[in-house]
Amino acid sequence: MDTFTSVATWLQATGPYGLVAVLGWAFWRVNEKKDAQLRELFDRVDEMGRVQTEAVTKVEAALLALKDATEDMHDKAA
Repeated sequence: MDTFTSVATWLQATGPYGLVAVLGWAFWRVNEKKDAQLRELFDRVDEMGRVQTEAVTKVEAALLALKDATEDMHDKAA
């Protein structure tokens, strides 16, 4: 309760500027948390994209190897 009294006293002494400072600080804190969550989300999406690219590259290599193998078998049969 003492903390609230001291905050109220400080706000009363600083007037509207104190209120603007408190609201600015609160807005900054909310944005800081939001930015941290967005960075975390970006990192996860980036990692998923990297893994997906690796998987597609491996599938492409396997399909090319299969194509080469079938062409070799076709050439040997002819």
